[in-house]
Amino acid sequence: MHPAAHALKSLEDQSIVHRTPCAEGEMVWHEWGRDSGLPALVLLHGGSGSWNHWFWNIPALCERFRVICADTPGCGDSGMPPGIFSAKDYPPGLRAMAEVFVDGIDAIIGTETPFHLAGFSMGAIAGSYVATCAGARVLTFTLIGASAFGFEWHGLKGRLLAMTEDMDEAQRIDVQRKNLMVLMTHGEPDETAGYLQLLNVNRARIRSHGLPFTDSLGRELPHVTQPLNAIWGRHDVFAVDHLDKLPDHIRMHDPDARVTIIDGAGHWVMYEQADALSDALI
Repeated sequence: MHPAAHALKSLEDQSIVHRTPCAEGEMVWHEWGRDSGLPALVLLHGGSGSWNHWFWNIPALCERFRVICADTPGCGDSGMPPGIFSAKDYPPGLRAMAEVFVDGIDAIIGTETPFHLAGFSMGAIAGSYVATCAGARVLTFTLIGASAFGFEWHGLKGRLLAMTEDMDEAQRIDVQRKNLMVLMTHGEPDETAGYLQLLNVNRARIRSHGLPFTDSLGRELPHVTQPLNAIWGRHDVFAVDHLDKLPDHIRMHDPDARVTIIDGAGHWVMYEQADALSDALI
């Protein structure tokens, strides 16, 4: 067993696992602090990910919140989403997925309990649809590493590597570490990051790679009426070309929005600068 697997299992063992309906299958959630009496915080991970995108943040966030992490339909241990999730037209799939999210939240915390919402990458995009679906119950909505505003994006600056059947686990982790440097990180990712990425891509069954080229978030954000916050890593490959105008763009929707740019981080800001991200989110 990889050393990171022990730490991941230890954190998971401290959680309550919930299973809620999701099309023909189930959606899987992990919760920490159910009986803490603290306000609820729902976390939505990024594309081809799972709840473990928040691996380094959960302990700090649990000191201030009842933390509820989703495995997005079609990712992690959750079943496939309802309807068609297609790059040809993402918003209908995102709206259908948002209903599954909200039904799951209702089942876990009740239909009247308010909650804070934060989404990373694809989770920020899907989170805008969740926020409009859940309405006033959402106390705040924080976008982390968000894209898909409709701004022109020229794609990744490097080529992603493929795994082959003859590779062992160490070789596959090395491939994922190299891919993380193209997609997700500013610095060189460690072994744990590579292990988590391998675990996630092996289970990802929906194609979300085309989202940054779209205006899927830009379409929905004008309908979000809750207080907004936004966080990016300064070297986020999906946002760096527009980082100078993104704060004003967010404040166009909420003049009081808090926008934080975190140094020393790429897209996966909550991994590379976990303390700074947790502090900003709190």
